[in-house]
Amino acid sequence: MILVQIWCNTLCDDNLTVICAHGYTSHAEREWAFPGLFYLSLGYNVLIPYQRAHGLSEGKYTSFGALEHIDMSCWVEKINDMNPGGKIVIHGLSMGGGIALDMSKIEMENVKCLIADAPSISIEAFFKNVSKEVFKSNSDKVASYAINRFKKEFGCDVRDFDGLETVSKSRYPILLSAGSNEHLEETFDKIKKANPNETSIIILPGCNHGNGMYKQTELYQNEIKRFLNDHI
Repeated sequence: MILVQIWCNTLCDDNLTVICAHGYTSHAEREWAFPGLFYLSLGYNVLIPYQRAHGLSEGKYTSFGALEHIDMSCWVEKINDMNPGGKIVIHGLSMGGGIALDMSKIEMENVKCLIADAPSISIEAFFKNVSKEVFKSNSDKVASYAINRFKKEFGCDVRDFDGLETVSKSRYPILLSAGSNEHLEETFDKIKKANPNETSIIILPGCNHGNGMYKQTELYQNEIKRFLNDHI
């Protein structure tokens, strides 16, 4: 069972909903409190699911988006059952941004666009980078073990979850955002070339991982509003 926080906007006339995907080890409501209020101010209802093995949701392990993006698509179906004529936006941060990219290949009714903030691009790369940081000289063996354990636990290969490959099959416009200190410009350019739909990119000056909404509030929110106005 996946637990959620739902903020309903009684002033919303157009059945607008944003589904927010949080990052690895994050607290869903805390991470999305400020961005959620921003979306409420635009007239959106806000759905904030806890991902697997986070908060009060069930599950012993997270799959870093491999299964979570399917969970999120099920929430899209639930919203469509409640508001068949609604419009839906997916906005993810960090691991949640990777989840948003994973969702891009799924045909989902009433989903109009995706926003990926500082997204994780590759589960395999994530394992290798973390192993290198923590285990130093034994990092290759640790990463190999983690990849094999992942396949045994979840029945899928981490190599199947690569953002560049996924967005080549994307069905949606995507807004990519990141802090300038993350140095994701080259990766974002590759995603833009791979996505058959429109891709917008904003690099937030002086920002680190995931703090753009707080440190460059006006710039980032204005870009989100522009993107939503174009696609909603």
